Amino acid sequence: MQLTYKLPVDSLNSGFLEAIKTQFAGKEVNITVEDSNDANPASQMDAFYKMEKLRKKLKKVKVDPNMDLSALANEVNM
Repeated sequence: MQLTYKLPVDSLNSGFLEAIKTQFAGKEVNITVEDSNDANPASQMDAFYKMEKLRKKLKKVKVDPNMDLSALANEVNM
């Protein structure tokens, strides 16, 4: 499982860490902290247009209906 949080640094407190501990109980985690310098985040419409452009590019690609996409995703996330 992977979660991404984007929040002001003032929001970091013991409650936040407890929430992470609850979400990932019994597992080992990697924690990466990076500066979020997204002054102008992309709008939903921008994301939609990019997705549509990609969808049109990949229109001819066919996925085998017998392929277990969940298992494939689990392999990648290990």
